[in-house]
Amino acid sequence: MSDDRSINLLTLEKSPYLLQHANNPVHWRPWSDDAFALARELDRPVLISIGYATCHWCHVMAHESFEDEQIAAFLNDHYVCIKVDREERPDVDSLYMDVCQSMTGHGGWPLTIVADADRRPFFAGTYFPPRSSANRIGFHELLQRIDQVWRSDREQILHSAADVLEQLRQGAESSFRGDVPASVFQTIADHHERTFDDTHGGFGVRPKFPSPHHLLLLFRIARRTGNTDLTRMALFTLDAMRSGGLYDHVGFGFHRYSTDREWLLPHFEKMLYDQATLLMAYTEAWQITHEDRYRRTCTEILAMVQRDLRGSHGAFLSAIDADSEGEEGRFYVWSWQELESLCTDDELTLLRTDFHARYEGNATDEASGNPTGMNILYLSVDSPLHTDAELQSAWEPLRRKLFEARRQRVHPLTDDKVLTDWNGLMIGALARAGRAFPDEPFTRVAAEAYAAVRSLCGGDLWVHRYRDGERAVEAMLDDHAAIGWAAMELYQSTGDTSYLSDAIGHADRIQQAFAGEDGSLYSVRADVDDLPVRPREGFDQAYPSGNSLAALLYVGLATILGSDTYREAAHRGVTSWGAHLQRFAPGFCMLLCAWDLLVNGVTEIVLKGASHDPVIIAARERLAVSYAPETVVIHEPDEADPLGLRTVFPFDAITGSAVMVCTDRTCQRPLVSADEVRAELLMGAVR
Repeated sequence: MSDDRSINLLTLEKSPYLLQHANNPVHWRPWSDDAFALARELDRPVLISIGYATCHWCHVMAHESFEDEQIAAFLNDHYVCIKVDREERPDVDSLYMDVCQSMTGHGGWPLTIVADADRRPFFAGTYFPPRSSANRIGFHELLQRIDQVWRSDREQILHSAADVLEQLRQGAESSFRGDVPASVFQTIADHHERTFDDTHGGFGVRPKFPSPHHLLLLFRIARRTGNTDLTRMALFTLDAMRSGGLYDHVGFGFHRYSTDREWLLPHFEKMLYDQATLLMAYTEAWQITHEDRYRRTCTEILAMVQRDLRGSHGAFLSAIDADSEGEEGRFYVWSWQELESLCTDDELTLLRTDFHARYEGNATDEASGNPTGMNILYLSVDSPLHTDAELQSAWEPLRRKLFEARRQRVHPLTDDKVLTDWNGLMIGALARAGRAFPDEPFTRVAAEAYAAVRSLCGGDLWVHRYRDGERAVEAMLDDHAAIGWAAMELYQSTGDTSYLSDAIGHADRIQQAFAGEDGSLYSVRADVDDLPVRPREGFDQAYPSGNSLAALLYVGLATILGSDTYREAAHRGVTSWGAHLQRFAPGFCMLLCAWDLLVNGVTEIVLKGASHDPVIIAARERLAVSYAPETVVIHEPDEADPLGLRTVFPFDAITGSAVMVCTDRTCQRPLVSADEVRAELLMGAVR
């Protein structure tokens, strides 16, 4: 253990979030055995502060409290202080976020935990102002109270910590296995119909999060049941998000979430995982409607991610901060005076008429509701700019002009760490988009990024994070599930069986290292020993859980390989959360996308022939324009066929190129000409 107890050890770290705090007067330490050993030696409680580099309120608390000399001195004298990057250690974050939500009824970041030297939490909260006000305790006073109780009533604290730990253990070890209700999809439909905002789109009131996995499930339920109202709700929500301030109309891409009901005022950070899951939703919206605005949104997401969230090594970076020059959103908003200095009268008219720019500004402060004098550029849902080609032609040169002016500003920080799981989400989404838009570079970018992530984070030992030459944190469930799912999607887009081999490797690793005796999946391996309990996570929160992506991976592999073993693993992955699905199914929307395939069946599109053959080209064209989420694409293997695909599907029974539509390995008559494919492929099971 280090004897240097009076310095900030974060200067030695690679995490951009930890490095943001490296110059705080607080004697921060990273999450480590040494830190907890020091707490035991000094007989002190441990302050665990969890956040991430692009978190606005993390910045606020840092400036207000962790840069405050008086607060820092008290922390240094009475606590051992640990900083955790939630994106680098999602297992630590998930564990203590569960504690916070159970103790307080809410959660968020920065996450503030106080624990004993055994890592047992006894206090939890989120953001605290530095000093107390009439209606809220301040951070300094809170620290003093906890320290007083620590010294005067240790027995009470340790008893409370033991109780919390026991609850955590019971939760981690309990079985939530149960039957998935037959009415689960109707429950999902009823919930979303009840909470839908008919005026502004989205669900609930405020704040509003994108939650695209909810929309993906609504599309599937609508397809199965014919409930077109679900499709209407999902499409209107996508239109509202794309129109509002949640979308960056100048530089493209989506901000994190909307603080208001109208999708006007966002929290301005941009997360890689949001771009990935929204890309999936807008791709499917285009396949359902063939409306060009959805395709444009997909190509714009690709443009932003390529430009701003792709490192020189080829892999994707994590996020872009909300703040610049000490102010949230400063990079993205405009004063009328600045717009006047840049634009012609006709351009100002377009900004005023279509983008709601005003002399006095159109934005308000989130906390106070007071006008800021600045403009957020946003459209109405029914704006003619969505459909009018002439208006779009007028907007594009103005957009470029604004983009160039904005490029001269101080840019927000980019969190440049490479996360395996988030990269997997983006790569898989790009591979899916590549099948829908074969004339765009989606598949190429996905393949290049996959190769980069495999090089940086993979090999004999996959890791969770890469940054600045350092590989760190052995891969967790989410990493193997996401990158395995991405590899399977790339196989379907390219026919390259090396991706399929990789997907199988990750699927098997999940079963070997993360599956419990009942088949449920833990977030970390059994030999991870720096957590007080071994956590499990089934909920699909801001992005799909590892459990959900593993289930999707298993369903796909079961179909491609004809494997009952993988099908059973997928079934166990869903039913291991059956008790929760009976209580609150909307928390598991991506998991239920896998369940939809299990209970309603998968359609196998089997392609025999070279990629340049007219029959195969026609099949790809038909699949591209079709909304058919139940399909899995299987390609003819080479002669070696190391995975035995020829034993599953009747490639050798057909002479020449052909397309077969199969269900449960029973195939319909092969289609052997491009005309047959165009006329018949998407009849019946695939629509």
